[in-house]
Amino acid sequence: MNRMFKWTLVVGIVVTLFGVIAGFTTMFMGMDNFAMYFISVVPIGFLFVFAALTGWIMAGGK
Repeated sequence: MNRMFKWTLVVGIVVTLFGVIAGFTTMFMGMDNFAMYFISVVPIGFLFVFAALTGWIMAGGK
C-alpha cells in the first residue's frame, strides 16, 4: 500500500509541475486559452499530493 502512495505522490508532483510550467509558458507567449487549461490541472496535482501524503501517514509513514 505504501508503494501506491509513493507513486501517487510522484504523479501528483509531476502533474503539478507540468501544469505550472506549461501554463505560465503559454501565458507569457500570449496563448491565454491554452494557459487556462494547463493551469487548471494544477489543483488536480495538489489533490493527488495531498491524498498520497495523508494516506501514507495514516498507513504508518514508513
